[in-house]
Amino acid sequence: MLGLPSTTEVGRRIPKEAFYGHLKVSATLRQSFIDDVECFVVANSIKTSTTGIPDGERVHEVLVVQVALKARRIPEEVLVLVAQANPHKLLFVCTRDGEACLAVILKRLVVGLWRSFDDLALDVNACSIDAVWDSLASQVAYGDDGSSAETVEERFEADSRLKALRDELARVEARGRKERQVARKNALFDKVKELKWQIAAIEEGK
Repeated sequence: MLGLPSTTEVGRRIPKEAFYGHLKVSATLRQSFIDDVECFVVANSIKTSTTGIPDGERVHEVLVVQVALKARRIPEEVLVLVAQANPHKLLFVCTRDGEACLAVILKRLVVGLWRSFDDLALDVNACSIDAVWDSLASQVAYGDDGSSAETVEERFEADSRLKALRDELARVEARGRKERQVARKNALFDKVKELKWQIAAIEEGK
């Protein structure tokens, strides 16, 4: 699957009940397991013993989990729960009618675009299992192989922080344009300068 080495293939089916039957979940989430998911299959296990790639400091195994869906809709809460219940890094491959989309958990669930299943292949950075995870997750989240300067989690955290700062900057600038009271307008102006400085600092560090 995904062009990964045959030595990583597992093909082990996991009953849905293993998740919603033994974990504390809401009735709505339990129903999503039943209505939205056909089955879970651990398709690949990427680790040192199956690849010869040196072990990582942060990541020791990446599991590729195929999620066969009953409809072309991603059950996001289900994937989050499955990831939380597993100590390893997970790469989800959601499949339906010959198409697939990939998903990973970073700060939140990140879901890629639907593509033809037969055309779906990923590159693997073989420097370490850490690098494998960073490259696979970056291909899902960013469409590239990742950055050697930061982990994929660090990159995603910085991007999330950058977006939050830009959103706040837009709000403060809008308030500043409407404000008529001089002291408040000056305070908002100072806030704009501070936000722009924080944004520039993050951008320069990327």
